[in-house]
Amino acid sequence: MAYNRQLQYGFPDFNTDVGLHQWTHFCHVFSIPDVPAYVGGEVRAQHPSWGRNVLWAAASTGRRCFRGYIRAGGHLEHERLKRARRQELAACPLDHHRERLLDGKRTTGARGVSVSEEDLPKLCQKNDRYVIFPEMRDLKDSQLMCKRVGCQVYAPDSTAKNLQLHAISRQFSDTCFSNFHLWLGLSDEGEENVWRKFSDDSVVGELSFASDQPNGARGENCVFMSLIDGSWSDTYCLRDWKSCVPCERDGSRPLRLRGLCAKKELETEHEVLGYEDGKPYFHGIYGTIIFQKGLGHWELFDSNLNETVATVALVHRDAYPLGRHEWLLHSSVCNRPKGSSVVLGLSTCNDTEFMCSSGDCIHKKLRCNSKDDCADLSDEQGCTLIDLPRSYRKERPPEGSAHGEPIELDSTVEILRFVTISDVNRLVRLELNVEITWQDPRLKFLNLKDVFEWNRLTAKEADTIWRPRLEFPNVFDGNVKLLKEGTYIRKIGEQMDADMNDVNMDTVYRGDSAVLIQQQHYSGSFACSFDVFYYPFDTQRCSVLLQLSFLRLEVAKFAGERARVEYLEDKELPSYIVTRYHATDTYRGNNDTRYSVLKVEFELDRRWTVIVMAVFFPTSMLLIIGYSTLFVKVSLLQVRLIVSLTTLLVLYTLFNNTSDALPPTAYVKMIDVWFFSCILLLFFVIISHVVVEHLENRSAGVTWIRPIENSGSKNTGKKVLSVPRHQLDLPDRVLVYSRLLVVPVLIHTYAILQA
Repeated sequence: MAYNRQLQYGFPDFNTDVGLHQWTHFCHVFSIPDVPAYVGGEVRAQHPSWGRNVLWAAASTGRRCFRGYIRAGGHLEHERLKRARRQELAACPLDHHRERLLDGKRTTGARGVSVSEEDLPKLCQKNDRYVIFPEMRDLKDSQLMCKRVGCQVYAPDSTAKNLQLHAISRQFSDTCFSNFHLWLGLSDEGEENVWRKFSDDSVVGELSFASDQPNGARGENCVFMSLIDGSWSDTYCLRDWKSCVPCERDGSRPLRLRGLCAKKELETEHEVLGYEDGKPYFHGIYGTIIFQKGLGHWELFDSNLNETVATVALVHRDAYPLGRHEWLLHSSVCNRPKGSSVVLGLSTCNDTEFMCSSGDCIHKKLRCNSKDDCADLSDEQGCTLIDLPRSYRKERPPEGSAHGEPIELDSTVEILRFVTISDVNRLVRLELNVEITWQDPRLKFLNLKDVFEWNRLTAKEADTIWRPRLEFPNVFDGNVKLLKEGTYIRKIGEQMDADMNDVNMDTVYRGDSAVLIQQQHYSGSFACSFDVFYYPFDTQRCSVLLQLSFLRLEVAKFAGERARVEYLEDKELPSYIVTRYHATDTYRGNNDTRYSVLKVEFELDRRWTVIVMAVFFPTSMLLIIGYSTLFVKVSLLQVRLIVSLTTLLVLYTLFNNTSDALPPTAYVKMIDVWFFSCILLLFFVIISHVVVEHLENRSAGVTWIRPIENSGSKNTGKKVLSVPRHQLDLPDRVLVYSRLLVVPVLIHTYAILQA
């Protein structure tokens, strides 16, 4: 079509469904500044206009064709179409008061086009299109049968239509042999004696009940037809009565044949038409026909090629090839050789639904959700989460985001608990969860859920894909165990467009639309170099090394900047306080072969309060006791010496016990200096007592004589024995000097050295 001698191109991305056997109103309005296109009275697309003159021209190409009926009726409006007028045109108007620009008689030159004239009221009138399924079912199964083929249970809304239905049904009297042989789609359950259709809930005014019907009051709300004269009777909807059923076609849900290699969705669409071999058959828009050929045997026939494509034998003779079935190919189709089998699916399920094996439809979200939503339980069968390409090699990791770069693995290490922290053995025993995340664009993922736990791979599935393997270089004595592991998928993108040929109707995600997550629970002992120089005021820095096994650094590595460490338990342990924890990436190996390593470091501050109470406070008390012996009388040597020696022995025993609780080191620890100082001080006290005793004994073996003074004393002529004062006070002065001078000096010297 041209506008002002310029070709008006088609609307980009303009797609609309054309229902089978129903009229759809299309309106192309030329206006300024836009040219809108209306479908059913609503704007569906538009593009800018060019020029002011209208010129009709051919717009079809050899690649496009139309099969069906077109009502030609272009009109010239004197003003812009209003919404009411658009909806009036879409409702099949009966007026002819507009100037016609297009006449169907002028199209006779087009190839494959025939022209006929019909009265407009007859053309716009809705025709009842139904088929009878000649198998005996109760009402519930009859409704389900109609639903499976995209229909509703039919109900005639006039006497003439009822007589016509009865006449057609007589041909199935051999199989529909009950007195009331047809269920009808009518019910007065909502309002007594107001009969409404199942299909559109419209009220049927012209009823064909027998003279004594309806007679069921509020209990009998459904209707079936008499085989004898076609009259109606009401009955219980849940009554165990089997009859045949007429199904009225619903163009909104066509049947789709999946499993072949159709290029367009219309090639998959089928509808229920007439009868073949006493059964309804299914006709495809592009010439394929599915019909019964012998009891239980169905044939897929291509009328364009005039050949049988495939056949299937059903178990039950009353069954239809609805749902998924394995067909035998009678000709080469879709690169499959003749004689091979192919699974085909026939149902009304659309792209948002999953097809059960029986042909029923459920929402795709209900697929593989650990609940049986299909009546035949088929929604929980074949619930694999991974679609492996044939070229996939699980020995090789996926490539990095940039060509030639290694794949980067995101990691999260959760320290669950510290089981043992041994200073003497220089090890830390703990439990941890290691979570590694990566993407594998080579894969496709199926039916992923929003709930993380539902996307867990089975052990068999996990074994078919590449996963990182870990080893721990600093494990102590090889003591590390893998307690539990699981591989999950988390979706991060949108699903792919549905494949119209996918008979399984899975929801598919590309490899870059999801991430793989490996969670592993380890328990192990890891070596740690304890630095106890400042014990008990020390801080230990330990680490756990995680190395990628058999993967060079140029192939895969940890993403250190995105690595996380978590510790959610109580940070105050019996002997330590967990203060800091973090992760960094590094590597091990030589220049030729290097491996990526994730180093998880954590700091442990020793809790010194208990140690001070158990070590420093008792030793200080022992020092005070030893020091107090310097205040005992010189004459009480036994008391002073026994207390001092006992204090020294107790202190030495405490020193041995404390040393046993620490690892042997090549350096002198501050706690050793403390005990050495205490022992040295007590040693000095004991030596002081010995010196004092020696001085006392020496002075006791010497007799000092002092001359008698003649001063008129009454004791004239008597000798007086007297010890010189400097000799008499020497032992006491040694004790005084020791407690007031020597001991304080030693203590201050130790304090200075410690500082």
